[in-house]
Amino acid sequence: MTRLEYRGKMILAPMVKVGTLPMRLLALEYGADIVYTEEIIDMRLLGSERVENKLLGTIDYIDRRDNSLVFRTCPKEKDRLVLQIGTADGDRAAAAAKKVERDISGFDVNMGCPKGFSLKGGMGAALLTQPHKVRDILTKLV
Repeated sequence: MTRLEYRGKMILAPMVKVGTLPMRLLALEYGADIVYTEEIIDMRLLGSERVENKLLGTIDYIDRRDNSLVFRTCPKEKDRLVLQIGTADGDRAAAAAKKVERDISGFDVNMGCPKGFSLKGGMGAALLTQPHKVRDILTKLV
């Protein structure tokens, strides 16, 4: 992964249902230096298959269960793209990072989402009350 420099940069933050490829490319076109994906749940990413979409010139991660799109990227954003993961498990987080490492420049663990889905799964803001889990996730990612 390329080392990202954050000082003095314009950054598109991770946003649910907005941080998809078209928005990220538009943000880059309008001056963003770094763009984030929307939160992608570790299990969903791990259950996907990496496919080179020659028609669109993209790399697609397709859910093997229902053929739905989990994550889409392209070479134009690779050096400025951070994937945000929803996780509550260090081993799954590390496996997900390994799976996408050649297509992104950074990996972010969501530790702030207050939505019920994240909290029930021990992800997002729920991690703030579980420092042992945070340590395990971050240690396994390094």
